[in-house]
Amino acid sequence: MFESDGLPLYLRIKDVILQRILSFTYDDKLPGELLLAGEFKVARGTIKQAIDSLASIGMVYREQGKGTFINRDALQKYYTDLPDVLTTFAPPGEIAVEVLSLISTMADRQVAEQMGLDLGCQLMRLERLLVQGDRPVGHVLTWLNGRIYNDLSHVDGSRSLYKQLRETFGYSPANATERYTPVCCDSRTAGLLNIKPGVPLFRIERVARDLDDVVLEYSVTHTLDASLSLQIATSQSSMSPQWTCTIEKGR
Repeated sequence: MFESDGLPLYLRIKDVILQRILSFTYDDKLPGELLLAGEFKVARGTIKQAIDSLASIGMVYREQGKGTFINRDALQKYYTDLPDVLTTFAPPGEIAVEVLSLISTMADRQVAEQMGLDLGCQLMRLERLLVQGDRPVGHVLTWLNGRIYNDLSHVDGSRSLYKQLRETFGYSPANATERYTPVCCDSRTAGLLNIKPGVPLFRIERVARDLDDVVLEYSVTHTLDASLSLQIATSQSSMSPQWTCTIEKGR
């Protein structure tokens, strides 16, 4: 189940359980040690070591005869949601989010393909405007997996979308991939941003998943005067002629 990375087996299992806790896979308590031992195909003692390690950092606590419970106070301090937007804007300043619409819809061919869903699957479609001062600087269309977020009826533009999803449904994306493409503004987006069609924009496509690789969100964002700084580290191993690259968001 695990690739060897030099860590003891119980610490690797502890990391998996911790990621599940952070992504709210579990509600208030962990499954029993025997169930976890069966899932991970290890001895019960190994699971006990993993849970002891989580208890040592205050993430869980045991109650005799009842089980192992998640420490919600510690979780709130430990957990950090993915940022809704990774880009920065010029000039720098606070960005307000205006919710334009939130409707139930069905996946068309393009969205279904991006989310790995069947054509016609239920989705929630959220449209937002990014505003700096009194000037629109971005437009966001988000499709949320309707099987997970089917009862979503309200989004507060002043708060993180992911935090609201996590608090309401218990699930928010744990990882995301983004594609950045320079494009020319179309007429509809131009009207929303109060600019002329053809003005250059950043198009940002995000696919966000949970820890089980289920796609929870597909978003398309168009931004004006946005910038993204990336740091790319390259290296070559003596074991392989291929170069590897690691990309990190710049500071």
